[in-house]
Amino acid sequence: MQYLQIFVILTTLIVGIPLSSMASAAETSEVQTTPADETALPMVAGEIRKVDTATGKITIKHDEIPNFGMPAMTMLFKAGDPAMLEQFKVGDKVKFAVDKVDGALTIVSLELAAE
Repeated sequence: MQYLQIFVILTTLIVGIPLSSMASAAETSEVQTTPADETALPMVAGEIRKVDTATGKITIKHDEIPNFGMPAMTMLFKAGDPAMLEQFKVGDKVKFAVDKVDGALTIVSLELAAE
């Protein structure tokens, strides 16, 4: 009978440890990419090249985006807030944060860069 109890305890420990480790790892990765926590995302320097109010997108020539391992380039992003399309114009030097929202790279924070 004691062997059965020891077996149950050991099995519980062996199975329980990896599952709890996986849960905490999943929670950690969520914290780093959640759009609601914009402070966890790096602010990247860039220059607005195009604002397309019809599609809700902004084209930015930007520095490296470290949270996606993306080198400096010019690319199109979805505006996370429609007000961004009215507040910024071509040629503006900006700092912005990008995250993946509903499968699309989306600007979750956008501000004019200090000159």
